[in-house]
Amino acid sequence: MPLSIRFAAVIALGAAALGFSASQALSQAKKPDIRIATGTPGGAYYAMGAVFADALTRSGKVNTATAEASSGAIESSRLMVSGEVTLGGMDANWVVAGLKGEAPYKEKIPLVTVAPLGVWGLFFIGLESSNIVSLDQIKGKRVAVGAKGSGMEAHARQILTSIGLTIDDIRPVYQAFGPGATSVREGKADLQLQCCIPNPGLTELSELSKTRVVATPPQMLDKIIETSGVYAHGALKKGAIRGHDVDLPVVNILNGWMGVASLPEETAYLIARTMIENINAMAEKSPQYETVKELFESAKTSGSKVLEVGAPLHPGSLRAFKEAGILK
Repeated sequence: MPLSIRFAAVIALGAAALGFSASQALSQAKKPDIRIATGTPGGAYYAMGAVFADALTRSGKVNTATAEASSGAIESSRLMVSGEVTLGGMDANWVVAGLKGEAPYKEKIPLVTVAPLGVWGLFFIGLESSNIVSLDQIKGKRVAVGAKGSGMEAHARQILTSIGLTIDDIRPVYQAFGPGATSVREGKADLQLQCCIPNPGLTELSELSKTRVVATPPQMLDKIIETSGVYAHGALKKGAIRGHDVDLPVVNILNGWMGVASLPEETAYLIARTMIENINAMAEKSPQYETVKELFESAKTSGSKVLEVGAPLHPGSLRAFKEAGILK
């Protein structure tokens, strides 16, 4: 082969290689970086966020995906508005308050549902050796209500208000799931408001101590659900935690991975699609996602409201759920 032809071939190969590299770089640059604000360490959101970030990373649909602790829904909302994170784990009550700009929010936040996170029961738990067996005995007791500004604290306040009490009628212990459970076990708190089974704090409490879930009298349960606008009737099934041997009526709350309306449609689409495609594997690693599988099935007949956590679905998420046949 003449030198001129060989030189031209080398140049062509080099250009092709450079073009392939540039194409790869451009493709990589188009993939979003996903940051997930979860919740306090030891809680369900914290573990579930890590599982979701791992699924996103493995999917190849995003550039990077990380799960990061936050103090709760209020901080997560602030981080989403500022653009510091992509998603935040939130309970429906916080979402509704944020959309309306009600306390503790100072202005309205354009929240949207990117993907549901689950449906869980809320309940108070203490030691079996305690004489507290019913919620009507809670007045004056030391209660671990969650970290300051967390969704759990808001639930505690809402529940107390519904039954004619305030946070001042108890002795609140502002600790997250893990520390709060430890305080109950060590006798530094009488009760803890819990949810999201399983979570490490609750598992440790029930495995290392004999515990009792506090029953909610029917009339109190009805008041809590009727006055909240975000709760529903649920049941803590027998065997859900160690030593719990009856089906017990509890309050249910819907939770979600939320975003703000400015989130790009393609990003929301990729996030929702990744959850849909990986929900079985995610549920194996984090059993709380089992309730998301139930929501997906229910949405096939009941529509998008089943998946909306106090706020409408993001258009990108809606497209993903329709493509998957979950929504019509």
